This record gives sequence, structure tokens and C-alpha cells, in this order.
Amino acid sequence: MNVFILIAFMGIIGSLIGGMTNMIAIKMLFKPYEAKYLFGWRLPLTPGVIPRRREEASGKLGDIIIGHLLTPDVFIKKIQSPETRNFIMLFIDRQIDTIESERLSLRYFLERLSEGLSEKVVNSFNREIEDKVTAEGDRLYYRKIHDLIPPDAMKTMDVKVNALQPQIISKVEEYIESEKGYEDLYTMTDEFIENRGRLARSIKYVMTKESIVESIRRELIKLLHHPKMTDIQVRIIQDEYTRLKEYELSDLLSVKDKEKLSVSVADVLKDRINIDAILDRPIAEFNPEMFESFKERGKYKLLDNIIDYLGKNTGKIFEKLQLAQLIKKQIDSFELSHIEKLVFDIADKEFRMITVLGFVLGGIIGIVQGTIVAFL
Repeated sequence: MNVFILIAFMGIIGSLIGGMTNMIAIKMLFKPYEAKYLFGWRLPLTPGVIPRRREEASGKLGDIIIGHLLTPDVFIKKIQSPETRNFIMLFIDRQIDTIESERLSLRYFLERLSEGLSEKVVNSFNREIEDKVTAEGDRLYYRKIHDLIPPDAMKTMDVKVNALQPQIISKVEEYIESEKGYEDLYTMTDEFIENRGRLARSIKYVMTKESIVESIRRELIKLLHHPKMTDIQVRIIQDEYTRLKEYELSDLLSVKDKEKLSVSVADVLKDRINIDAILDRPIAEFNPEMFESFKERGKYKLLDNIIDYLGKNTGKIFEKLQLAQLIKKQIDSFELSHIEKLVFDIADKEFRMITVLGFVLGGIIGIVQGTIVAFL
């Protein structure tokens, strides 16, 4: 009887030792959270295994997750899967329906990106117009007239100028023969006679003023059509026209006038373009045919581009996000008590099984030892 009591006693002792050892070992995974000191010496096995190896473990865990679990290849396969394609297409369709039904404008999306962004876009666009017009005005200000006019327009002007002399002669002749021309010649003849002394005034006793005016009209018309006069007129017109073409714009406009002109042109462009109205116009109404085409075919091209872009740049995105460091940082930010709770919530059954296994193995070892002692 004493032998059985000895074996049972040793089995119980062994079971308690095995079970308690495993319980303490499990607790020492986390406890204590901090190092304990006695007379300035750190006590062995403090802090617990996980608190002591926390930074190393979090770094290794991040590397394992990114290096073996959440790799770029895994994401690429997921992105290219039919489920992901259907999800993205559903998202695109919903956005198209929202844009169309709610008549969303560019201003709406700009304001969603950043409040006040649309106003900045308007101001920036208008300022760009002003700068471009001013810069172009400065560039053209010292250009010659013939450089500013397109070649085709210059040829047309040359033809018009060549035909100018006959037109001038015709207008002058028309004026001379008109009633107004007659009155002006009569007035000038009368003033000439009255202001040239007695000899000149005596002419009116020989000829009437009317006959004198008629004679002057005839002679003037003859003079206008004289070949030499025609040559003189043509030469003067051509010389003036050639000189005008050689003028720089700065010869005709002052700096102040140039600035006013630039401001005026910029204002006209801003008014005609009206970027404010463009931003407020519903996207679906910019070009209805193009919008319908995008709904029918373009969205599939957009889907392919999104999938292709994500597939090609997933690696770069991972590098930029630095997910391993992010995981480590998140783990390091957890309270140890929180990590302990998570671990025990996940592996509570396994830890209990380890404890029970410790009791069982310790009991078996104790029984075996008791049996050996009894036989010896």
C-alpha cells in the first residue's frame, strides 16, 4: 500500500510541478512589464519575454507580414482578380450616375479636394492670362509692323495700297466737282482776290468769280490726271507705305498705351473665357456626345488604365508607404496589457491546453519516477 501511495504522491507532485511551471512560463511571456531591481541589480527574467523583445519582435513581425504575407505580388493578383475589377467598375458606374443625376461640376470636385481651391484656380487662371498677354505685348512692342502682319494679309494690303492712288484721285475729283467743292473753291478764290491788293481785285472786273472758280476746277482736274502728278502721287504713297511698314509698334504706341491695351485685351479674354462659368457648368453638359461615349466605352478603358497603373506601381506604393515600419510603429504604440489581452483572447484555449498538458506530463513523469523509486 505504501508503494501505491508513494507513486500517487509523486504523480501528484509531478503534475503540480509540470502544470505550475507551464502556467508561470505563459505568464512570464508578458509579466512583468518592466524590469525589477534588487539592490541595484536587475532580477533575472525581468521584464517578460515579449516586453524585453518587443521592438525586435515588432520589427520582425512587420518584415514577415510584408515579406511573406502582404507582398506586392499578392496585391497585384488581388487587383487583377475579377472580383476587384467588378468592384472598381461598380464604383465607376456609381460615380458616373452621381455626376449625371446631381449635375456635378468641376467646382464641386475642386472644393471636395480643398476648400477654396476653385477660387484659387480662377485667380490663377486669370493671372496667367494677364501675364501671358503682358509678356506677348512686351515681345511685340519692339517688332516692326510688317513682322506683325501675316504674309497673306500683307499681300492683300500691298494690293490695296497699289490701288489707292486712283481711288484718291477719284475722291478728290468727286469733291472738286461737288457743290461743296465749288463753294470751298469760291470762298478761297474770293479770299485770295480780296487779300492780294488792287491788282488782284481788278481781275474781278475782267472775269467773274464764278468763271474763275470754273477755270480753277478744270485746271485742277487736268493737274490731277497729269502723268507726272500721277507718278508723284504713286511715289509718295509707296514711300509712306514702305516707311510705315518699317515702323516698330513702339513708334506708334506709348508705353502707357501699350499697358492699357494689354489690360484691355486681358479683360476681354477673361470675359470671353469666363472660367467661373466653366467651373460651374455640369460636367455632363460640357460635351454630351463625349460623355455618352465615355459611359458606353470609355469607362472600360479607364478601368484597364486603373488596373494597369496599380499593377505597375504597387511595388513603388509599398515602398512609399513603408508598411513594415508602419506595422512596427503601430505594434510599438500598443499598451502591453492590450497586446497581452489580444494574445490571450486568440490563444486562450491553446494556453489552457499547454497548462493541462503540463499537469498531465508532470503527473506521468511523477508516476514513472515513483515506480522506479519503488522498484529500486
